[in-house]
Amino acid sequence: MSTEIFQATKQEYCKQLAKLFDDIKFAGIVVAGQEVDKSAKSSQIFVMPDVVEEIKPSHKQIDSQTDIDLSVADDLSSKRQLELIRQQRQLAQLENQTGKKFSGQQLLTETSSRKLVLLGAPGSGKTTLMSYFAVMLAQNNREKLGLKGGTDLLPILVKIRDFARQENSSILEYVNQFAQRNLLKKELPANFFEHWLENGEALILLDGLDEVADSVKRYEVVRQIEEFLGQFPQNRAIITSRPAGYRRDFFHTEDLPHYQLQPFDDPKIEEFIKRWYDSRIVDSLEAQRRKDSLKKALSDNDRIKLLAINPLLLTIIALIHRYEAILPKERHKLYEIAVETLLTSWDSNKEFTNHLVFKYLSLHDLRRLLEILAYWIHTQGNTGDKEGGTLIDRDELISQLTRHIETLKQIASDEAKDEAERFVNFIRERTGLLNEQGQDCYAFVHKTFQEYLCSQEIIYQRYNEDDFGIILKHIKDHLHDAHWREVLLLLIAQQKPKPAAKAIQAILDQHSKYEQWLHRDLLFAGNCLAENPKDLKVADNQLADEILQALLELEISDSPQISYKIKSQVFQTLCSLNETAFETQALQLLKDREKQINQIRFQQYRAALGEKEAAIAALIKLIEDPEYSVRSSAADALGKIGSEAAIAGLIKLIENTSYDRHFDSIFALGEIRSEAAIAALIKLMEHPESDVRSRAIFMLGKIGSEAAIPGLIKLIEHPESDVPYRPALALGQIGSEAAIPGLIKLIEDPESSVRSRAADALGQIGSEAAIPGLIKLIEDPESDVRSRAALALGQIGSEGAIAGLIKIIEDPESDVRSRAADVLGQIGSEAAIAGLIKLIEDPESSVRSRAADALGQIGKKISSLVTTLAQWIQKHQNSKYVGNAINLLWDLVCG
Repeated sequence: MSTEIFQATKQEYCKQLAKLFDDIKFAGIVVAGQEVDKSAKSSQIFVMPDVVEEIKPSHKQIDSQTDIDLSVADDLSSKRQLELIRQQRQLAQLENQTGKKFSGQQLLTETSSRKLVLLGAPGSGKTTLMSYFAVMLAQNNREKLGLKGGTDLLPILVKIRDFARQENSSILEYVNQFAQRNLLKKELPANFFEHWLENGEALILLDGLDEVADSVKRYEVVRQIEEFLGQFPQNRAIITSRPAGYRRDFFHTEDLPHYQLQPFDDPKIEEFIKRWYDSRIVDSLEAQRRKDSLKKALSDNDRIKLLAINPLLLTIIALIHRYEAILPKERHKLYEIAVETLLTSWDSNKEFTNHLVFKYLSLHDLRRLLEILAYWIHTQGNTGDKEGGTLIDRDELISQLTRHIETLKQIASDEAKDEAERFVNFIRERTGLLNEQGQDCYAFVHKTFQEYLCSQEIIYQRYNEDDFGIILKHIKDHLHDAHWREVLLLLIAQQKPKPAAKAIQAILDQHSKYEQWLHRDLLFAGNCLAENPKDLKVADNQLADEILQALLELEISDSPQISYKIKSQVFQTLCSLNETAFETQALQLLKDREKQINQIRFQQYRAALGEKEAAIAALIKLIEDPEYSVRSSAADALGKIGSEAAIAGLIKLIENTSYDRHFDSIFALGEIRSEAAIAALIKLMEHPESDVRSRAIFMLGKIGSEAAIPGLIKLIEHPESDVPYRPALALGQIGSEAAIPGLIKLIEDPESSVRSRAADALGQIGSEAAIPGLIKLIEDPESDVRSRAALALGQIGSEGAIAGLIKIIEDPESDVRSRAADVLGQIGSEAAIAGLIKLIEDPESSVRSRAADALGQIGKKISSLVTTLAQWIQKHQNSKYVGNAINLLWDLVCG
């Protein structure tokens, strides 16, 4: 078959693949007012997540950190629950053992292996990321994946769930069938995919290993993946899975490194919001108003913001905000809309309505079942995970479902069990409220939904039994139990005015243990006010005033019994009343006692409770105070308030105040972190005072702003001796490839300190684009520069660095040779073996030892080392170093 035919087919294949996967579908997610089938181009709203390498701890470490005494359980069910808790903690330990963090965009360039496993929680964006990779390659935008010119890979995207449904079909056969059926109108040329695969010119994306339901089938799919990748070993490949649906014995870390998708941080949430409204609102002023509204809604509520770190849940929040114009101030209203949204997504194709999935259950029935399950699951105990719901065993889940379906639908037990199993099989394959979280284990996608639906079930019980005592009993039984805190707050917030007042009064009358010192009942009552229960003042005009007066007395008290932690809780509680019916009342009470409150703290109260601009003006004035503690506290407060209204005043202070007061203002600018604050800090890099420049540089590095890169590059060349260090450090902290060209220029600098700092920064950035420049530094006349260049090459960890490192194994300085050995061992490539074996004869024992360690590291991955080492021993039998080589051979063969 001619190359022209393959190329023409490839162009059509890529065109159709991009068309198929370029839309980010909202999986049937429906919000009132939304066009059901609306989607977005990935280039418009896609935000690249970060990833970190997983460093697997030893079994001994995991066991010691997650040990639970199962003997305390007195029945089989309790023992199973404790085992599930241990399993969830072990999973958390595995997920917490992480290495270097970098952008998912660099997955194809940052990793030393051509094949890897990418793990991510439900809704973390695994499928979207794989689609983005495929589309970027199909559209010839490979530079967006960090791939340089000449790297022209054919994207092959396989949904593992769909592949697993094909009986007696290999992956290659499935790929051919999928392309022929979905992408190409003409007959696919014979051996089309083999042509690219055999030449190592494909990117294989295998998405959703955890979605293979049957465990036996899952192992069979793993075997087929290994066979396929082994058949075409020169290609790049990414396999994705949820962590909980993945077993560590599927693919070994030594063969395929494992990486984890990270939740969104604040900058990524802001980037998503910006992209979201820029792509949907034509009027730029209206788009900006919407962005500001959504950002404020998230910043004002920590519990909602905790949802927003998950891309799926952030998308749901954005959809709600887009069509509702605001996010409800009351959390329970937002959760209600989100629950309905996710439930609607389950029936997007009218599968429930038309009884295509279930024989008896309707969408309404599912809501009731989820409420019942949430309550039952919540009563099973807490794992300590703030985000994940409590794990539950599949058999127990089916048992509970069977019992409730039997009652709900008035059907026979065996029919109810069949329906329960259909329910479990259904949710295994859908992203929704309840998901498979491990092998035969299930949990709510986020603990917030478990808590909200649990509160809904308690409310159902209260009205079904016509007994408000059910609410009071839950308060009495679970008040101050952290696991039940959010449930109780949501429960009280949803009561009508008089029952809400009755419940809050019951909390104040609880007389909890140590209440005279800890004031937990009072603080919890204050938190209930922050949930803004509707018309509470109408039901009881004195209750809110009683709570606020008592909190204020704690704020102004100078008693040693009112500890710092108590006052901190009081501060958080009063500030959380912003935009509630109690905001004005709380602020007036504080103003009445202003002279008894710390002046910085009082301004923070004003900023939180509706008088932000006036508070900022007062704090800026306090930065001029002669007392250092006042200036520092005022700067810290401005940073925490984070308002751009403070920037002009802070710049003025830097220009007009003495040297020793600059730092406080610069720190406040860095804490504000807005674009305007960053622009101000960049300008300060040109300040005549070196101390001002250094502190501005420090804050820019801490923020990680790419806008600072050009100025930082210039400053590395600054003549003052202390300046090259901070800009290079800041560039490394920013970690952007945009800094590489400027840093490469600095490797020619006549000052060795500048060359060293440039090497440090290039290593921290960790891109293969820096390798040619660092290899030049391998021949630098200064040993410190050579050593730092070797370390930087090791941080990059690419086989492309090996040629340069091999050069310095003959370096005259033993420290440099030792560093080269260490780095070659870290990279772990077969290409490093010959050079490291030379170091076995090094005159310095420390170098020989480091070379042996490095060879040992490589030997764990590469079996050919044993053969190479044996050949060396055979050739150098009379060498005085042959004993070292034999020791290493023993470790590799017998260790």
